[in-house]
Amino acid sequence: MTLRHAALAGLSAILLLASCKKDKDDTPPTVVIIEPAAGTTISIPDTLNIRVQVSDEHVVRSLTVELSNAANTIVASAGTRDLNNSAGTYTFSLPLTNERLPSGTYTIVARASDGTNDGRGFLRLNVLEAPLRLRAIFLAPPFSTNTTTITHIDSLGQLSTFATVQDFNGIAVDSYSQHLFVAGSQYAPFHAFPTALAANGWQVPSPTNDQPEQFTAVTVDPLDRRLYFATRDGFIRGFTGEGAQQFTAQCLPDHRCEAIVVLETEVATWQRAIVGGASRIVTYTVAGTIYEQLPVEHDRVALFHRSGTSLIHFANANGSGLIEHINITDGGTPDIHTFNGEMIRAVVRLDTHRYIIALTDRLIRWDHQAQQATPLTTGITTDAMAYEAATGALYIAEGSTLITLDPNSGAIVNSLPTGSAIGHILPLLNR
Repeated sequence: MTLRHAALAGLSAILLLASCKKDKDDTPPTVVIIEPAAGTTISIPDTLNIRVQVSDEHVVRSLTVELSNAANTIVASAGTRDLNNSAGTYTFSLPLTNERLPSGTYTIVARASDGTNDGRGFLRLNVLEAPLRLRAIFLAPPFSTNTTTITHIDSLGQLSTFATVQDFNGIAVDSYSQHLFVAGSQYAPFHAFPTALAANGWQVPSPTNDQPEQFTAVTVDPLDRRLYFATRDGFIRGFTGEGAQQFTAQCLPDHRCEAIVVLETEVATWQRAIVGGASRIVTYTVAGTIYEQLPVEHDRVALFHRSGTSLIHFANANGSGLIEHINITDGGTPDIHTFNGEMIRAVVRLDTHRYIIALTDRLIRWDHQAQQATPLTTGITTDAMAYEAATGALYIAEGSTLITLDPNSGAIVNSLPTGSAIGHILPLLNR
């Protein structure tokens, strides 16, 4: 190649490179959300009408519109639209029907792509959560080694069979994931029944079939919304409502777990020795390591979270009901109140400080902050009890009758014969 030819070739390469640099697209599309107005408030359920204006030096290939929460997690989507246009204004509809979304500030994110670069527009708005409402009530008999029927009561008060299981030793409901959890006793598995079309069912098999009570301590904890249960082989497990295991621990040797309560950063359990029957509180770290132990007395009726290191214990001792603090770290169980000659049959929590206590044949409202017991009603022998926060109703089982009662006045609102003995009442809410 001559010097002249080499110079011409070099000049051509420089011109070609300059041309490529000129054509390279480094500019993302411009995206502006023009509707709704910033700061708009929308209540679930509703539909957001969103208008987005986009433009680009070349061609906008696609436009995606989504809604994100404060953690920048996408919680709803209006979808993606192929555009192939350099500019335009486009309308999207974004239905907000997820009743689990809490009130708060959310962000509409509109993302436009020209095939090389993405441009984004943002707009903040306020979302008001769906009103809390009762979807259904589930009834179950006392625990049994025989075939058991779970009954469903719909919003109109109509009874129907929800499920039939081979045997039965635990039940809990999760309104957040929309599941009813039913544990077998000897042969039946632990079964997560979906209560909504969007939920999926799942199971955990019985560890063995040699004797009853293969599953114990079934509960959905209100603090972390996890499902917990223990098994006869000594394991304690925690799951999300959808079945993802989040916690695993082991009981003390030769002990069985009978109750589980979350204490903020610890998981507290009530464990009873297989031989001798002595009980103790055993707490675990979130990793499942034993943290603290405290011997306890009296016959447990109910346990509730009080603080990160203490519980409120409702129990019976020597024919009388009592309320006591269990101070796990400090190592004490001081009595707060005693119901002389009256045993506690059931307890439900209304809010942070107030409880309804079913005694032998009457109900009282206990205000823990004021340390005050107020008589509510008499003449009811309670077999099971549940509080439903959507309407503020108290449900009481007396034999096969489901009684609806006002927990403030003690007035009976409704009485529904069911035809079968009721041992458990589980209200299902919309979230």
